[in-house]
Amino acid sequence: MNLQFLTAPLPIHPGDPGPPPGSILLDVSGYINDCTNATTAESFTKAGKRIKVTFWAARPPRGSCFTVHSPDLDPSEFGAGPKILTTEGDLVLLRVPSCPPCCARTHDYFVYQAGSAAESKRPSLDLIPTPPPDHFSDYQAGLLRCRDRDMYFVALLCWAPGEGQYDFHLYNSETGMWSNKLMHLDSRQKKLLHVYSSKVITIGGELGSIGWVDLSWGILICDVLLDSSELRYIPLPPPAVPKPFGGAPSFLRDAIVLEGYIRYFEMCVYKAGGKGDRGWEALTWRRKDSWNKWEEDFVIDVSEDSVQEADEQPTLKGSYAGYPVLSSHDAGVVYIIDRQSCPGENAPVIAVDMRKQTLKGVADYCSGRILGYSFAFCASGISKHLRTM
Repeated sequence: MNLQFLTAPLPIHPGDPGPPPGSILLDVSGYINDCTNATTAESFTKAGKRIKVTFWAARPPRGSCFTVHSPDLDPSEFGAGPKILTTEGDLVLLRVPSCPPCCARTHDYFVYQAGSAAESKRPSLDLIPTPPPDHFSDYQAGLLRCRDRDMYFVALLCWAPGEGQYDFHLYNSETGMWSNKLMHLDSRQKKLLHVYSSKVITIGGELGSIGWVDLSWGILICDVLLDSSELRYIPLPPPAVPKPFGGAPSFLRDAIVLEGYIRYFEMCVYKAGGKGDRGWEALTWRRKDSWNKWEEDFVIDVSEDSVQEADEQPTLKGSYAGYPVLSSHDAGVVYIIDRQSCPGENAPVIAVDMRKQTLKGVADYCSGRILGYSFAFCASGISKHLRTM
């Protein structure tokens, strides 16, 4: 990782008035910086080096970020740079690589837990044992929070040899240990293609369900709290465009869990000379985990100027729009990143009110570092739990 990328100036903003936002757009690539605030938590690496993690929350559509600092390490020793793998409630799973990066076993993995001013509880940073797999992607890790037991699970689902089989690795914060077992799809679904996880969602409920979402095909679900070795599969709704999209599915699609529903978003970008002049359409679906079908939620058509507002420069029309992020606290809002300026240091972010088909807000994410075409935020509800003083 370029050292200039890691040590770029922070894109932080003056404090927002009022309570913390219900959710934030979080840059998953960390900055190396020694600034601290009330969210700062401290721990030690496997090598005994001191380390601090701090969050800098901003009200969407502005972007939020996090920083890592070690008084015992030079910034060049952070290898590929700190990375957020997933968030859930008041928890964040982070990877802090060593230099030179080699495999998962050379990295440090931490679970950050936000503090509570009401309970006089400070933020904490737990170093967890290295996950068993030598290699796994950034999109294979999930978190499950069990508040009644004041503990959590970290879950990894990796391919295994054999049709429809997966290795399931589970970390239990009560025991401080990893366990693993072989999971499989039921006999009717064993011939499904391997799921390429694009992201992980926490469904929760009595079964403690976690879903590995392949935004091209469907969702593999593991019921963590159920003593079972069987995975469940939920196919995604029919694609808006039958012809497969050639790029990463996250450029046009997103999925989250909000208000008890699994919510799925798909947009279709039109080029000039098509249905609209650089416009796009989008459709959102929702379903309960227990349902056997999806139901339509919102339909958006911005091929005309219907969502343009006079006091805003962006119009939402452009074939560069992509990487949608569904809000984690407002089911009627989606954030779209304008890729026209990429690669560059700024990423314009547009908030769309899907109920009214209007612009809700516009902001530039001035990252201070070059953002590639694959740059994307993750929606996180950690902001509700971060201490402000």
